[in-house]
Amino acid sequence: MADPTRPEFDILDSEGLEYHRWVSDVETTFVAKEYAATLTDPKDPTDKGPSDKVKANALMFLRKHIDPSLRWEYLQLKTPKELWDALKGRFGNIHDTLLPELTVQWNEIRLLDYKRVNYFNKDMLRLKARLNFCGKDLTEDDMIQKTLSTFPTSALILANQYRLEYDNKRITTFNKLINLLQVAERHNEVLLNNNVRPVGTKKIPEANYGKMNSGKNPNARGVGRVAPYPRGNKAQREKGRGSRGAGRGGSSKVWRRNDTIGPSDLENKVKNAPNNPPVKKERVGDEPCYRCGVAGHWYKNCHASAKVAASYKRYRESKEQESHFMNEEDNDAYVNFTIADISGKKDFAQSMDAPDFD
Repeated sequence: MADPTRPEFDILDSEGLEYHRWVSDVETTFVAKEYAATLTDPKDPTDKGPSDKVKANALMFLRKHIDPSLRWEYLQLKTPKELWDALKGRFGNIHDTLLPELTVQWNEIRLLDYKRVNYFNKDMLRLKARLNFCGKDLTEDDMIQKTLSTFPTSALILANQYRLEYDNKRITTFNKLINLLQVAERHNEVLLNNNVRPVGTKKIPEANYGKMNSGKNPNARGVGRVAPYPRGNKAQREKGRGSRGAGRGGSSKVWRRNDTIGPSDLENKVKNAPNNPPVKKERVGDEPCYRCGVAGHWYKNCHASAKVAASYKRYRESKEQESHFMNEEDNDAYVNFTIADISGKKDFAQSMDAPDFD
């Protein structure tokens, strides 16, 4: 449903520059709404004319389509006929004010000032309509001569060709000349686009370009779709339960970056597996072993005997007790322990209650 408060066409501004266009819109709308009788006096004196309701609706319509300043200025007028006559007396001769400005615009308009022919055509037709309204008629010859005389200097040869066509009566209307100019403009754009890349080079395909699927039946469903990752001859799509695209007990048809043929099925994995895989070496730091105290291996790789491990355990416990010991003179005990190389063959805990690793 249309908004009743929204204007049906452009309102009349306070300067009245579009008055005659506004008059044409109002007359057409009043005929459709059967309000035309409210703008004229009745021919028969005995005729009462339109009803008060029709007059009120017509007055509201006129006030809605004029500028608020004009609305306040003519607020005391109570009939649509009075408002119509007041606006006609004020803006009826507006063409006398517009004619000097339109003449200057006609003298200054040039084809070389426009980037596209369509923009020039639009301004020429609007200027022609306003000049014809003000009493200055523009013919087809005037508009053709105006166009040919304002060509850019880079298109002098083209302008001379069009002028020759005009002299030979092959171009008789302004619209035909504009059509020829638009066709030539389009051809120039195509040539410029084709000469963007260097000579002898092919056009770079798009990022999503892929190889087209080829099938025996050209009318089959899916023919012509793009396959981003080609599949191998043996990597056929399987159906069944399980993972997507895999049958019972079958492998998953999932593309992986490391595969060179296609999906990562069992055959590709076995085929690509190395014969003698390298043993991954663990990184060993400088910290001593937690079991025997020798650096160079971890606890899980320690080969020391159980007696050596027990001696090193008692050594760690005694060291922890000494670290918490403090005498009365607050002298810090300085103990320097050097852990010798323990091969695991010799027994260091035969007659020692407290181990000494100095």
